[in-house]
Amino acid sequence: MAIRLIEGLHLTATNKRHLAEIIRNGWTEGQSNRIAYTVTPVEDHPHRFRYHWRKRESDDFGRPVLREGRGLIECLPDP
Repeated sequence: MAIRLIEGLHLTATNKRHLAEIIRNGWTEGQSNRIAYTVTPVEDHPHRFRYHWRKRESDDFGRPVLREGRGLIECLPDP
């Protein structure tokens, strides 16, 4: 399964792999070690999904910060 970014900022290969696994299993949420993902299908586009990821980090002063990313991906089946 291949993930293609349509809108949003850069996704790493690991992010794409995690999103593909969530979609492959039919889940709407998933979590890796540090990043939590949410995936929502887009109506009228069977292979498109909206995604949202969240990651807790610390800033330069040691304060907790929540990083987030949102966008649109297309999930293409393997040939």
